[in-house]
Parts: sequence; C-alpha cells; structure tokens
Amino acid sequence: MSEEEVSRSEATGHAWQWAGAYTLGAVREAALGAKAFLTRHGLPESELAAWELILTEAGNNSVIHSKAEPDQSWQIHLLLAPDRVIAKIQDANEGFIWPANPQLPDDDAESGRGIFLIHSLTDFRKHSHILGGNILTLERRHTPAKSVEDLEATLDAMTEELASCYESLSAIFRFTAEARRTTRLEDFATSLLGHLGTITASDYGMLRIVSQNQLTTMATHGCEAPPPCPVDESPHPLEAAAVSARQDQWIDVSDENPAALSGLVHPFYHEDELMGLISLGRHHSAQPFNAGDVNVVHTFAEFLAQQMLSRRHEEEAIRSSLARHEFELASAIQQSLLPPPLGAVEQVAVAGHCESAMTIGGDFYDLVPCEGTGYFFVIADVMGKGVAASMMAAVTRATIRSLGEDFDRPDMVIEKVATQMFDDLDRLEMFVTLALGIVDPPSGYIRIANAGHCPVIVSSANGLTEVPPSEPPIGVGGVPRFTLHTLPWHEGTRVLAYTDGLIDSRNERPSFTCPEEVSAWFHEATEGITDPLALKALLLERLGHDPNGAVLADDQTFVILSQHSPPRTPITPIT
Repeated sequence: MSEEEVSRSEATGHAWQWAGAYTLGAVREAALGAKAFLTRHGLPESELAAWELILTEAGNNSVIHSKAEPDQSWQIHLLLAPDRVIAKIQDANEGFIWPANPQLPDDDAESGRGIFLIHSLTDFRKHSHILGGNILTLERRHTPAKSVEDLEATLDAMTEELASCYESLSAIFRFTAEARRTTRLEDFATSLLGHLGTITASDYGMLRIVSQNQLTTMATHGCEAPPPCPVDESPHPLEAAAVSARQDQWIDVSDENPAALSGLVHPFYHEDELMGLISLGRHHSAQPFNAGDVNVVHTFAEFLAQQMLSRRHEEEAIRSSLARHEFELASAIQQSLLPPPLGAVEQVAVAGHCESAMTIGGDFYDLVPCEGTGYFFVIADVMGKGVAASMMAAVTRATIRSLGEDFDRPDMVIEKVATQMFDDLDRLEMFVTLALGIVDPPSGYIRIANAGHCPVIVSSANGLTEVPPSEPPIGVGGVPRFTLHTLPWHEGTRVLAYTDGLIDSRNERPSFTCPEEVSAWFHEATEGITDPLALKALLLERLGHDPNGAVLADDQTFVILSQHSPPRTPITPIT
C-alpha cells in the first residue's frame, strides 16, 4: 500500500478505497492494501485473514467475469465501524442474482466456491445491479477492543474535529455571502483559494480549471502559476495521478525529507466531467490534512463547480438565443430558395415538398420552367445536417442555376457542377447526392442523370422504370463522366424523385423500408392520377405527415412531375 493511500485513509477517518484494472495482479494488490488498512486500525489476525480471503474471492469474480472496457476500473470501498467492517465492491460487469443459500459445489466444478466462501465468512450480503455495473455490499461483525488510551485519543480527535468543522462552517457562510457580490469567475476563484488557505492553514495553493481539454491556472497562493497544458499531459505527477485515478492524491512528509510539503491535490467533477484541480500544501507542519480539512476542500470545490456551471449556463443561454435567431434566419433563407407554386408548362405540372429534420438541413429541390420545352428538375441531398449542410445546398443550387444553357443535357450539368465543386467538397470532406432531369414533351422524352442519389421513378401506363445512381455522388472519387438516361414521355407519365429520408427507419412517423417499396407504391397507388398536387397529398398521407407530430430523423424531400391536362370548362350551348 503506497504512502498516498495510507495518508488518504487517515485523513478520511476509518475509511479506505481502492481502484484498479481488471487483472488478477490488481486483485492481490487490493487485498493486501485492505489488510494493511485494517491492520493499522487494530483488527486481530483472524479478522485480517478473513477479509483478505473475502476480498480476494470477490475481486477474482469481478476480474474473471469482466465485460468492461480496457480503460474501466473496479473499486473497493471499506468502512470500519466500531463493531463491523463494511465493504462495497463495484464493477462494470453484467448483473446476476446472488443465491440465497449457496452450497459448496462438487469437487470437479469449475466455479461456485468463491460465492460459498464469501457467504460463509460474512454476516450480510447484498448484490445490486446499477446503471453501468454492480455493487456487492458485504458486512462482517467483530468485537471492539479499545483501551482507555484509545478512547481518550478518540475523544481528543473528535473534539478537534468538531472545532475544525465549526471553523469551516463559519468560513463557508462568510464565503457564500461574499460570493454573491462577485461577478468575475477569476475573482471568485481567487477568493475561494484565499479562504481555503486560511481554513486549512496552507502555505501554498493553486486552482486549475479545465477549458477545451486544457488545464489552465485560474488562481494561486504562495506559488507561481504553471503554463497551460493538456489535461492528460500535466508535468506535475500528483496532478496527473489525480486525473488518472479520479480521486484525491496526498502530499506526504517523509522521514527522508521532513521539510517536504504536506497536503493534497483534489480533482472536482460535475457528473462525469472533470472541472478542475485544487492543490493545497503546508510547509510548517508535518501533520497531514485531517478529515475536516478534506471535507472543507471538497465543499468549496462544489461551490466553485456550481459557480462555473452557472456562468456556463448563462453564456450558453446567450449563445442559444443568438443561434436560435440565426437558425430561424437561415431557415427563412433556405425556404425562400425553394421554388414557389408553379403552373404547367407544355402540359407538365409539378409539385414539391421539403421538410428538414432540424430547423435547416441539406435537402433541397428545384423546378425551373423552360418555355417551349417543359420543366428542368433537381433533387439533392448534402451530407450532414444543420448550417454547414444548408450552406452547401445553397451553393449547389446556385451552381446548377448558373448552367441554364445546358439544361437539355442533365449529364453535362452534373459533370460541370462536379468539376466546379469537387475541390471545395474534398477539402470539407463532404459530398452531395444529386439527380436532375428535363421533361421535354415536344421531343417526347425525359432525360435524367443520377449521381449517387435515390432512384428516380418514372411510371406510366407502359410500366415502371427506375433511373438508378449510375455514378458516385459529387465530391467522391474525382469527376467521372455521367450517364444520360433517356426515357419516353407519354400522356399520363408520372415522375417521383426523392431523398433517402423517405426510407429512414429511424423516423417515428411511417416510412418506406426500401427504394423498391417506394417504386411499387408510387406505380400502383397513383395509377390514373395525374394531378401532381393530388399525388403530393397522397404521398404525404402515406408518410404520416404532421407538422406538429414526431420529429424526423432525416430530411424528407421529394418532387413530382406529371403529364397533366386540366379538364376544360364545358361550353354551354347557345339556345
């Protein structure tokens, strides 16, 4: 057992704790450390032997059945009460039911003896499954044996402890009142360190906080501030040990170096997040910090953590308000880029829909009327969500719109877009799936190109055709040549181009399971319907569309085009 562990157990009263790796060597280390702790507090040899065996068997069970990650540890906590020892063994293994009356297994059995031995040697056992692991609580009673001198020493220690607690409590009240008047976190930290130095009679102190995975000195007392460093690379051994072990590290006075400091390094956390480190030390006294000193350090660290969280929440609220405004503005801009309701051109009617999983997203569609030809359409999905995806979507749309003279050759449009945007997409490690085409009734054809996008569905009385992603998305694999798919355009032909949000199983609303299901549904359920607005309503109903319903996991966007001749108003004959 190390000097740090000995000092820690003394400073925290009759308690001891240990944490280590899931190895049999660590089990042996823990058992010997616990035995040394109990020895220091006067337990007889019979109790020491019993607890060494109990903890060895419990530790072996935790290690042998470990399902933990390599960086996880298992822990032992011992509490020495006047008439019993209480042990808690915590691990990250799968839970099991502790048998009510374990029996000694057969001689050839490979397991079961450890539980039988633990059951036989303890007076109370409780195995609890908690979030992320298990806690095994064990108790073994013993007969207190204290001399008159021991009792007098205990009373003296209790008196000193009460006096220390009273002084600490008074200082906490004074500090709380002062903290209400402090606005800057640096001033708050300096005041906190000063109060701690007074209460604990420390000659030096240092407060380091974690900011962007860096340890930064916020306040010092009696020492120079070290430069910032990564949290996991502190040059100070006790700081590094405190971060690694996630518990107090003790600065001990040794016989070889009696002038050394006594004190501690305390890491403080919020939930599982390391907030900072408080280091305190004494030059003038070989007396290690007592339990009262440690408790007040922990209490003040909690004050600081709460103050840091409060300041963080205030800053996040301001940033959130600004971000919300920016998101609303970006959403309005993105919506303004979508085409307005458009009339038929060459009897080609159109409709579209775009709903983002977030306020803004990377899906978009575009419809460009081409007088004398028909409609040029675009459906695209930028990798990712949020502001970055929406910005790249706007750039893609603008790039496509600048190539209007090439709309009659969708393959050439995609190739030029890929050429212009490849360097930017490659640098940003992004890509865009894209399908576009031109419906050209005068020529009797629809021409489509598809760069890594969902299949474009073309349905008519003559059957169903899917235009697959013949080439990769733009931004991936250089700039290939893109295939031009030319299909006949008949009266009653219907086209559906969509993004993969329609087949995302994570959506809480109804969705399709695969592209083949989308194609089959569109071909069969819309037979005989050529009004694109009616087709849009039918598809939204199938998708369980509800603006106030469940949030989408992925953007849902589609565009529909059809050969549609509105019914003519009958002419009333003149009588």
